[in-house]
Amino acid sequence: MKKMLTFSSDFGYKDTYVAEVKGVIEACCKDVHIIDLTHGIEQGNLAAASFVLLSASKYFPKGTVHLAVIDPGVGTTRKIIVVNTGQYTFIGPDNGILYEPADSDGIKNIWEVDIERFLKKMPEAFPKSDVIKKILKQGVSSTFHGRDLFAPLSGYVLNGFSMGDIANTARSMVKIEISKPAVSGDKIFGKVIYIDRFGNLITNIPNEIVRHDGEVFLKTGRKMISIGVLNSGAMSGTYANVSRGKPVPLTGSRGYVEIAVNCGSAAEYFGAVYDDEILVLKR
Repeated sequence: MKKMLTFSSDFGYKDTYVAEVKGVIEACCKDVHIIDLTHGIEQGNLAAASFVLLSASKYFPKGTVHLAVIDPGVGTTRKIIVVNTGQYTFIGPDNGILYEPADSDGIKNIWEVDIERFLKKMPEAFPKSDVIKKILKQGVSSTFHGRDLFAPLSGYVLNGFSMGDIANTARSMVKIEISKPAVSGDKIFGKVIYIDRFGNLITNIPNEIVRHDGEVFLKTGRKMISIGVLNSGAMSGTYANVSRGKPVPLTGSRGYVEIAVNCGSAAEYFGAVYDDEILVLKR
């Protein structure tokens, strides 16, 4: 049975960065099935990266390794960590992107990788890999740890080698916590925490805390705009509950209230951006 690894990054789809990382992983672990979670995360957007990983990681079988390389601090003193949880293993920079996904599954232990020890261990761990020999010969790139460190580390973890040989246990990790909505009387205050490729505005307001007769408002700039009433048929319905090109509030598949435009982009329609304010007014 093949081992499973998901790979997320902000590398995009134009260049060869994603392919190079995957090539090194395959060179280190022959029986791995790599699934691209996404490489379209907004460059350096750590909160968005955390949200995507939190939302998607739970749909993979137990034992899956989740690699996330959204790493604006590459080449600095930021740490590299491996986090074991109830069902998964998360690998990435210690910049907050792993905290919410790992915490949601129950953190068991955190390993802080000693890079020098890992580099010394690589020849022993991957003695037949010409790719690893090439990386070690040319030296680790200060701008591409995804290929030269995270990829071999993923192979190391997938092969079940001892983390104690290359890492030290840590008591904590950097936290980026997805903001929670505030409730005051008949009002729920939230914000846009993610914008997908369709331009849908995903809020931080969980589906389960809104009522089906609430009116959704979006604030862009100084304008507070009514999007619609949730019991208009859209609350548990589809984008097509409104005419083409019209906005609609609904409960999204990720478990949060969303604002969409049927056959269009809500982000473009409203000129919306990350952290725009959302108001749900209970009626």
